[in-house]
Amino acid sequence: MIRLVRRAAKAVLAAGDLVLPELKGPRILIYHQVGTDLGREMEVTRQDFISQLDWMQGIGRIVPFDTALAARRTEGAEKLFVLTFDDGYRDVYEVAWPLLRERGLPFLLYVTTAPVESQRPLTNEQAPPLNWDQIGDMLASGLLTLGAHTHTHPDLRRCTSDEIERELAICDEAIERRVSERPRHFAYPWGYWSSEADRLTRLRYSTAALGAPVTADPVGDDHLVFRLPVQRSDSGAIFRGRLRSGLRLEEMVRRRVRNYAPEYDHPS
Repeated sequence: MIRLVRRAAKAVLAAGDLVLPELKGPRILIYHQVGTDLGREMEVTRQDFISQLDWMQGIGRIVPFDTALAARRTEGAEKLFVLTFDDGYRDVYEVAWPLLRERGLPFLLYVTTAPVESQRPLTNEQAPPLNWDQIGDMLASGLLTLGAHTHTHPDLRRCTSDEIERELAICDEAIERRVSERPRHFAYPWGYWSSEADRLTRLRYSTAALGAPVTADPVGDDHLVFRLPVQRSDSGAIFRGRLRSGLRLEEMVRRRVRNYAPEYDHPS
């Protein structure tokens, strides 16, 4: 019942999005889990993932993150797609990776390092984390770019400067120690921005990624990179609508419900 209500609400908001201007710039997608059948919104089924890859490749190109950012103001940038995965769940390796490898598709993984180091799940006992051997295997292909997603995945809005710096430092150190590569890209846990985290991430990383946009032109600042979360309830038409206009009405409602009003939405 909850799933049906969610789908109905999303369909209404997606219909309203049709009157909004199309998003500008590349479409940078957020995935979490693929093919796990746990019933959570953060998952997509294996078949939906395949269908989404087919559709994106049919109308445009799936490109590396850096390529998309470099081309974001060029003609046709709206037909460039970037695949990003957050947290670091094992099904990325077991389900998504074989499909990406077969097609030769680049992707970016923002890894939360505590679960990978401890091998204790971040969110659910049925959602085990990747291990470093699996990450290394994907890196060796040249298709994976590895980014930072903090050590324990806290809401950085609730953290002190020292806590934020510790989360970033431990994450970066673990990645560099395990794969001999210091991350250049960062994604905010939950997609939630804070001014203090912004200050600190600009000192460490070339880019920082957020959640969904609420404006049609969310491009320009490499440390305010907006992404489109792909969810289980995104049917074919809703997925296409998300990539057209970002389902911005849905994001506006979500922000109001969660009392999230970042400063960058209200410049002084």
